[in-house]
Amino acid sequence: MDGDSAELGGGRTNPLRTLRGRATLAFTVVTTVLCSLLATAVWVAVSQYLLVQRERTTLIQAADNATQVQRALGTERLTVPQVLAQLPRESGSISLYVDDGEWVTTSLLVGRDAIPDSLAGPVLEGSPARQRIETRDGTLMAVGIPLAGLNEAYFEVFPLDELDRTYRVLAAGLGISVVGLVPLLLTMGWWVTGPALRPLSRVASAAGAIAEGDLSTRIDPRGDPALAAIASSFNRTAASLEARVRTDARFAADVSHELRSPLTAMLGAIDLVEDSAAELPAEGREGVSVLRSEVHRFERLVADLLEMSRSDAGNADLVLEHVRLAALVEETLARRRLTGRDTAELRVDAAATDVVIRADKRRLERVLGNLMDNADKHGGGLSGVTVTCSDTTARVAVDDDGPGIPEDERLRIFDRFARGTGSSRTRTDGAGLGLALVARHVQAMGGTVTVTESPSGGARFVVQLPMGAVS
Repeated sequence: MDGDSAELGGGRTNPLRTLRGRATLAFTVVTTVLCSLLATAVWVAVSQYLLVQRERTTLIQAADNATQVQRALGTERLTVPQVLAQLPRESGSISLYVDDGEWVTTSLLVGRDAIPDSLAGPVLEGSPARQRIETRDGTLMAVGIPLAGLNEAYFEVFPLDELDRTYRVLAAGLGISVVGLVPLLLTMGWWVTGPALRPLSRVASAAGAIAEGDLSTRIDPRGDPALAAIASSFNRTAASLEARVRTDARFAADVSHELRSPLTAMLGAIDLVEDSAAELPAEGREGVSVLRSEVHRFERLVADLLEMSRSDAGNADLVLEHVRLAALVEETLARRRLTGRDTAELRVDAAATDVVIRADKRRLERVLGNLMDNADKHGGGLSGVTVTCSDTTARVAVDDDGPGIPEDERLRIFDRFARGTGSSRTRTDGAGLGLALVARHVQAMGGTVTVTESPSGGARFVVQLPMGAVS
């Protein structure tokens, strides 16, 4: 049993409501959360590393420049602006020098006002310090180093715009990577969960096959340890169910067969009584007529039960032969005329006139007869029979003039002992086996039978049989 279908319902379903869809979504959500956490960790680690490296670079450069300023002012005959102008500034920094409240800067934009008192105070008191400064032009890193003189210090301000741009690029890259992973994760999750859930699909297909009547269905675990226990339990249950159904069917067949002998005796007795019916009073003759009608009805019920039980027991007795469909339908209608029953118009498409199918002629005759009898008994009379065909199938449509069959009953009506509700079908004779036998015979020949609405508003039963050979 292969069973690759994922759903039991058969119709189109929202993928997110299926087991595979939910597993894919869960896989995507969990993986996305993990990727987000990883991206956050990378962001924190890299940003901290870049910041530490930047601070280390600024401290080293500021310390070297402060030492050079101290030495140049003590040994060389240069002014403070000249000394500050000679300092190396690889990162585009700005130098500031303060001596007893007098500030000198190398920039026209960054001066005394750029250095907050919270930084300048500790440095002028003799403690080196650094501080991030937010300005209109961006974020700056200010480093202050005290010099040997009283109230003398060196400050260097480093722009952090490049570091901020690096942060933004890093954040954008990580964010796009996480968001871009979502469709990839959905695709990967759908692909990965397919093989993982395939055993469940095989179980669902096997269960569906058994529900449709194929009791011989079994699950092959194919060496899958995860499926072996389920397959073993399922197969035991299916075997037990098949054995019970076969036993019940054989019992019903035996009972039906045993009933045929007393029925034959009863019919013979009725024939003897009818031979002398002229000597009976009117009430007696009417009673004999009713008795014959009921015995014939009982005989038909026993025959249906016997055929149904044989089919359940596995005695298909399927004999396939070439059958001209249109001719067989015409013969069935002709037999109805001989018995005095009303017949309907037969419509045969030009393409279906000479269509030949492989079918069991006896079963197909029984199918057509049951559908026509059903139209007479339950559908207000047979109104039309149509034979059509396509490239691969041949179809026979049987219409009646009844009230039709509600959509919610169009599948149930083919169950054994099923009878329609809210229509004349509940008020007419019949045990509800005729349509069940129709469905069983058509299925045995590889076809399907469905019921829709006829053009007149009644019921239309459509038998569809394959054009090719039936295996």
